[in-house]
Amino acid sequence: MKIGLFYLFETLGEKSPGQAYKEAVEEAVYGEKLGFDAICPAEHHFAEHYGIMPDVIDFLGWVAPKTKKIKLWPLVIVAPLNEPIRLAERIAMLDQFSDGRVIFSVGSGYRAYEFTPFGFDIRNNWKMMREIIEFCVRAWKNGKISFEGEFIKVKDTEIQPKPIQKPHPPVYITTARDDQVKWAAERGFYIIPAAGFSPYELSHVYNLYDKTAQEMGFPKMENKIFFKWIYVDRSDKRAREFAEKVFMKTIMAFMYGGEHLYKHLLTKLKESWPPERENEFKEGDITFENLTGNPYYTPLAWGDPKRVIDTLSICKNAGANFFIGGFNMGAMPTEYVKRSMKLFAEKVLPALA
Repeated sequence: MKIGLFYLFETLGEKSPGQAYKEAVEEAVYGEKLGFDAICPAEHHFAEHYGIMPDVIDFLGWVAPKTKKIKLWPLVIVAPLNEPIRLAERIAMLDQFSDGRVIFSVGSGYRAYEFTPFGFDIRNNWKMMREIIEFCVRAWKNGKISFEGEFIKVKDTEIQPKPIQKPHPPVYITTARDDQVKWAAERGFYIIPAAGFSPYELSHVYNLYDKTAQEMGFPKMENKIFFKWIYVDRSDKRAREFAEKVFMKTIMAFMYGGEHLYKHLLTKLKESWPPERENEFKEGDITFENLTGNPYYTPLAWGDPKRVIDTLSICKNAGANFFIGGFNMGAMPTEYVKRSMKLFAEKVLPALA
């Protein structure tokens, strides 16, 4: 099982943005020493306490010289909010600077308030994302290119530098839509399931991707990714008490402007939930117990190493082999993050190998 570090950069009035950034870099360096495989910052705009990360490429440019092996894996770049030529140039430059460690991992965005100040209509987000991906891939592979799309119009232009990775860095799309899974698989791009904390949704997405890719002559997806927030402690009781506090702060911050995505993910979970286990799917108030009480759809793995192993093994048994964990949540102190990371690397990860 491979492992990545996910960051939302929630300051929640308890940290300055600068402190959150510096701690994340230090945790990435520490994670590389522990054997972690990727650092995964999320792009967001205009929130006061949640998602204070307007430029993941700049942030990863800070991580790159302090590390040697860890993958620089945005989760995600909000593609429609980035000017396409500059995005292609900056990803290529970061790939050069990091000796080929960049993953081009993008999404379409889901918060309307992030689009309006840029003058963009969020209703065009998926079309814009697809066009930007196609433009960047062509710009990285070819010399001078001309591109005539609905949103991008470029004539006889060649970007420099080109990426180290050939023909281009791996392309990943985070999505909860079957049509986007098929679109990516038909082109040899990869996907990250946005509802990737239910084993049933994971199995559905992995199988749909692999079937579509093979029909188009592409291989099955090597990295089958899933996500959860996570907190590991030697004491199960202490883990519950602390995880509930920080996780619920993150969830409450997420819900501001993220209600549409939350409802969509619930719909995806219900669609993939086995009929024979219908009574086990709970909906209701957004409480810790409702969100995390069932290990088959919890977005949080918490507890002592044994409990966390049991929770993550459910997704492993569904075919997952790459866990991206939100070890830092709810503006928690960095010493708690590092302690959880260390315990995970020493006691949990070997059991998931």
